[in-house]
Amino acid sequence: PENRGEWALWPLKHKFAAMEDKSCGSLSTKLTEVDLDEAIIGCHAISENGESNIFRQAQQFEQNAEECLLEGNVAGELCNLSQGIDLFAPKGDVWFSPFHVQLYSLRGKYFAALLTNGLVNDAIAECEHIVSFLAVAFSHVEHHPLLGLQLFTLGDLYSEASSNQDSNELMALFKTKAELAYIWAKEITLISHDHTDQIVEALEQKLARILMN
Repeated sequence: PENRGEWALWPLKHKFAAMEDKSCGSLSTKLTEVDLDEAIIGCHAISENGESNIFRQAQQFEQNAEECLLEGNVAGELCNLSQGIDLFAPKGDVWFSPFHVQLYSLRGKYFAALLTNGLVNDAIAECEHIVSFLAVAFSHVEHHPLLGLQLFTLGDLYSEASSNQDSNELMALFKTKAELAYIWAKEITLISHDHTDQIVEALEQKLARILMN
């Protein structure tokens, strides 16, 4: 996308759109055109010292979050991880790639903390970012099992969110997203695993359940 603000979730949104509308084109073809080094470590208009300072602050927030976890301070853990993620948000002309590996590390920990504390909607947002990162990072390994497993998790989260909606419109939206996530996960795991694997069988059962409902 020309708008840099749309980069972060573009891999996921484009893939879902392509699955529903074949005219959108292949995600894998488009991602292989991405400069992988620029995608996972890239930044703009920031000095080496400035970049190192951001990384040090991020590590400090991670350490603070770990201390909060050991103390049973859930709010503190979530707050520190969220602040660490915010360090990588665009500020004027300064920006980091939304697929930066340091940002991915923070999102992974934040996602795990959100899941542990049952914050499904916030967990969905982080999981979508993680899936988009993995789609870029493994763009030259089209059926990477880690991406398939993360999509499985995302599908489960969408499915849970669907069952918790009061609005029929939102229920249908999350149900559709769950189906797309499971289909993409199955597309990957059929290659990375075996068609008789328990993961593939579980995905087939979940897709059948969605179609029945």
